[in-house]
Order: sequence, then C-alpha cells, then structure tokens
Amino acid sequence: MIKKIKYFMVFFFFSFVVFGMWEWLQTPFFQDITDKINYIVWYRFHCTIGDIMILGVSMVIWSLAKKNNMWFFNPSKQDYLAVTVLGASYTAYSEILNVVIRESWAYSEYMPLIPGTHIGIIPIIQWITLPTLIIYICARFIRGKK
Repeated sequence: MIKKIKYFMVFFFFSFVVFGMWEWLQTPFFQDITDKINYIVWYRFHCTIGDIMILGVSMVIWSLAKKNNMWFFNPSKQDYLAVTVLGASYTAYSEILNVVIRESWAYSEYMPLIPGTHIGIIPIIQWITLPTLIIYICARFIRGKK
C-alpha cells in the first residue's frame, strides 16, 4: 500500500509538471477568451488538472480491463499502448464536443487539423507522447533506476 501511495504522489507530481508545461507550450494553438493573465493562468491550471484526470482514469480503466492494479510499476508495451489509445480516444471525443458542438473553446489559426476532421493535431500528439513518458518516468523513479 505504501508503494502505491508513493507512486500516486510521484505520478501526480510528474504529471503536473509535464502536462503543465505542455499546456503553456500549446497556448498559441488555442484562442483564449480573455487577455487577463489571471484567467489565462486559471485555464492552464484547469486543463493541466483535467489532463491528469484523463490519464488517471485511463490507467484505472486499463487496470480493471487487465485485472491487475500493479502493472504501472513495470509497464509493458501493451500497457503503454492501451493507456495511449484510451487517452487519445477521449481527447478526440472531447475536442469534437468542446470545439465543434459546445464551442467551449476554439483553435487559433495556428492549429493544424487532422485531415477530414475538426480535431487539432496538437492535442492528439500530446496523448500519443506524454502518457508514455509520464508512466515511464514514474515507473523508473519508483523502482529506483536512474
């Protein structure tokens, strides 16, 4: 149990750092609804927490499907792929829902789209790369490998 708590703390820290940096770096690809810095900071923080939740839920879903809640200590290629597919699938759904249907946020003119869709490439790249990086870093950190 202590090992899981330690993993959770490491997971939250690394996820917050990695997703937080990503949210700030992708800023030019989205339109902000305000130019007030406190709202911009709040939106980046909000999106970072959302990213952590998406990854966490994807890991829980995979743990339930796999019937193994310890896989993340020594993840396999299948584990990385499953979590990536879950996160990227939710992100594609969320982008369509929030950009096209609800119009909760909008892309700037700099956002490249996946051809034939209204889905931005940058959020999908995020979910193809960052979950694997975060899970890999956390597993190595917990195992004590440098």
